[in-house]
Amino acid sequence: MSKIDSKILRNLDRDMMRHAAQSAVAASGSFLILNALGFQEMFLGVISSVLIITPSVGGTMGAAFTRLQATAVGSLISLCCLMVFPETWSTAVALALSMLVVGGVAGIRPDWSYGAVAAIGIALPGDMGIFATASARAVAIGVGATTGVLVSLLVWPDRAESRFDRHFRTALRASATRLSDALEAATAERDDAAPSDHVSAYHKAVQEAQESLNAVKLVDRAGMQRRLDALRWLYNSVIVLDRAAKADILSTSTDMNLVEEIGDLRRDMCEVLIILAERKTCTDPRTRQIDKTLKRLEDVFSEDNLSAELRRNRDTLTFGLHEVRIALSDLIEVAKAH
Repeated sequence: MSKIDSKILRNLDRDMMRHAAQSAVAASGSFLILNALGFQEMFLGVISSVLIITPSVGGTMGAAFTRLQATAVGSLISLCCLMVFPETWSTAVALALSMLVVGGVAGIRPDWSYGAVAAIGIALPGDMGIFATASARAVAIGVGATTGVLVSLLVWPDRAESRFDRHFRTALRASATRLSDALEAATAERDDAAPSDHVSAYHKAVQEAQESLNAVKLVDRAGMQRRLDALRWLYNSVIVLDRAAKADILSTSTDMNLVEEIGDLRRDMCEVLIILAERKTCTDPRTRQIDKTLKRLEDVFSEDNLSAELRRNRDTLTFGLHEVRIALSDLIEVAKAH
C-alpha cells in the first residue's frame, strides 16, 4: 500500500471512529435522561438522538432545524388524522398521509426522512389517549434530538470547515495517485491507466469535501468552492491523460527521451499536489522546472515523419499535460489565499 493510500485510509478511520463514538454516547445519554425523567417512549428518543448526528457540528446544527420542520409536519399530519378519522382505521390513514408528504419531500431533501420517525411514532396507537401518547412521544423525540446535538458539540467535535480541509487534502493525494497512474500508463510502465480503487478514492474524497462545504455556516465559502473547482478541473485533465495513455505515443519502443521527460513531469507534478496536501508552500523554481520539462517534451514531439494517428495521440497527451499545469497554478494560487 502506498503512502498516499495509507493517509486516505487513516482519514476514513478517523471519521468512522468519531461517528461511532458520538452515536454511542448519544444513544446511552438519551436513554439515561429519558429513564431518569420517567418516560416510557425510550425507542423514539434513542433513535432520534442517533439519527440527528452528522459528520460535522455545522451539519448537525443545520440538520437539526431541517429535521425539526419534518418532525413537526409529520407529527401534525398524524395527529390530525387520529383526531378526524374513526379509531378503527385512523392509524392506517395517518401513516399513509404522513408518509406521503414526508416521504415525498424526502425524495428531494433527504433530511426530511428524519420526520418519518415522529410521524410513525405519533400515528401508532399507545396505551394512553391520543393527546397523551402524542405528547409523550413528541417530548421523547425532542429530548433525543437535543441530546444528539449536544453530543455533536461536546464529544469529539468536528467543524465543517476542518472536515472540508481534511477531505480536500485527501482528494489532492488521490489526484496525485491518479495522475501518476495515467502518466505511467502513457509510457507503458503499467497496463491500467485508471485503477478502479484509485478512481473511487478520488470521487469519495471530493464528494465528502463537497458535503462538508455544504454544511459550512458563517464562513466565506467562495474560496473553498474555488479550491474544489480547481481540483475538479485538474481531474478532468487527468481523464484526458487516461485517454492518451490508451493510445500509442511512442514512435519506437526505445524512445527513451520521451519516457524520461514524461517521468520527470509525473514526479514533479505529483510532488506539487503532495506539497499542497501537506499545507506546504510550492516554490516558483519547482513550477518553472515543470514548464521547462513541458517545453522539452514538446521538442521531442516535434520530430518529423510521424503518422497522423501518432501525432494526434501525442497532441492529446500534450493538451492534457498543459491543462494539468494550468490547474496546478490555480490550486497554488488559492492555497496562498488560505
